Amino acid sequence: MKVLIVEDVTLVAERIADLTKKHLKNAKIKVCHTLEGALLSIAEETYDLLFLDLNLNGKDGFEILKETTSASFYTIIITANKDQAVQAFDFGVFDFISKPISEKRFKIAIDRFLDNPGINRNQLKYLSVKSKGKIHLIAIEEIEFIKASGNYSEIYTNSENIFLHDKNLDKLIKMLPENFIRIHRSYIVPQHKVHKIIKHGGGKYDIQLSTGSFIPLSREVYKSRFKSG
Repeated sequence: MKVLIVEDVTLVAERIADLTKKHLKNAKIKVCHTLEGALLSIAEETYDLLFLDLNLNGKDGFEILKETTSASFYTIIITANKDQAVQAFDFGVFDFISKPISEKRFKIAIDRFLDNPGINRNQLKYLSVKSKGKIHLIAIEEIEFIKASGNYSEIYTNSENIFLHDKNLDKLIKMLPENFIRIHRSYIVPQHKVHKIIKHGGGKYDIQLSTGSFIPLSREVYKSRFKSG
């Protein structure tokens, strides 16, 4: 389990980290003290739980909530401002803990988190990518196909844009909703966008997507997923 703590006050961040280690014993914890660092970390890693202070060196922690709405992790707000916490629930946060942090209240939030059935892969709505120092959100429904590019991946969208993602296909397929399938060692496609299968001689196959694009289909995937009878 991976936990991200976003808190600009070092002592408070250490307090959250210590309590997390105590009540989530196997958690891998990362601490970010800035808004920019947090956004980059969220783009680079997949987290299960986010502890977020809404006031980061005078910058608005709500920016993280705006960027990560519908992301595949739970968010617990840490704040001294209850009005802010109430507003944060509009972004789908899971819980909030008021400052100063009480271990009893912290444990209640953790127990709620552990008792929750969890966020399913199928709830993932966006992939985040870094480009020229900025983070862009790509709607899952906008993805046409994904192509391997060395240790990275190229994401092709319905609007004919191409984004370079810093995770390879092996990692992306574990994050994406279950209707995304690895049809070839170099390609992932959303199954509902498969229009038809093209058979060539010599055991070679292509998939034609509903957008008109043709993608190679491996013989193994053809036999396991698409061959009838």
